[in-house]
Amino acid sequence: MTIACPTLDQRHAIANARASANLSVPLAWAALTLTGADALTFLQGQLSCDMKLVTAEQASLGCLLNLKGRIEASVVVVSIDGGYALLMPQAQIAAVKARLAKYGAFSKVSIAQGTQEIVGLMGAEALPKTLAETSYATLIEADAHYVRLPGLTRALKISEAAALAVNADASALAAWQAEAVASGEVTIDQALVDQWQPQELDYHSLNGVSYQKGCYMGQEIVARLYFRGQLKTGLCWLRAPWSEAVDASLDWPIMADDKAVGRVIALAWPDEQQLWLLASVRLVAENLQWHLPNGDVVALTRHDFIRQA
Repeated sequence: MTIACPTLDQRHAIANARASANLSVPLAWAALTLTGADALTFLQGQLSCDMKLVTAEQASLGCLLNLKGRIEASVVVVSIDGGYALLMPQAQIAAVKARLAKYGAFSKVSIAQGTQEIVGLMGAEALPKTLAETSYATLIEADAHYVRLPGLTRALKISEAAALAVNADASALAAWQAEAVASGEVTIDQALVDQWQPQELDYHSLNGVSYQKGCYMGQEIVARLYFRGQLKTGLCWLRAPWSEAVDASLDWPIMADDKAVGRVIALAWPDEQQLWLLASVRLVAENLQWHLPNGDVVALTRHDFIRQA
């Protein structure tokens, strides 16, 4: 899939948005709410994360897997009164609801699409001062839920009232997406369904995978990959010089020694001079390059993700 490079003026606007201390970005996300006496035990048998760790102060990354241990959907699980809210891209709601309804038919659990508005917050002044500085920490304040995301100053705001979107423009959304790349956050959308095991996308480092809690669909494959130490590819943040307005493609392989060693998952232009890539790459590969169709070779440099504890 080819993604058009923003113009120089657009990339300048993205850089300014990233530098903002108070960014509020409307997201195409929605929630499924699960309530009832069996909500906890039901989700414990469906999601990859340990539901017993989800509390009023702590949310969790998690995913639904297929029988081959590949991710069908990723969610952020938040404790709410009487149950849980599963936050995810709006486009995933129907499929996730259908799957959960199929397996929840004999449990005391009710599944419904929530009415919450979900907004992405970014910047030191955008987040509540009392929100703990740990990934997926939660806070209820003024009738809204806040969930801190990986990255130094990023969070979701979930509220029943219409959310105030003060930066509802393309540059704000592009800035949000760039910081998601830098933090190593992969949200499964329609294009990524059934392609990746959770460890390949670093979900285990964000406590989105439990190896001790017991059975769920795909758990045997995931556990085998962990206990036998067979993980050969991992998620990484790559940077490339990109000062010209050149389009880029997720389909161009990442190369090392003339061999394909990785795949690009997401792209972001953070400013006028760079292109950022989120990619799954062989762990032992060095001297990474991108070979463009016009014959140019772009050197890629690895960087550690920007994450809090």
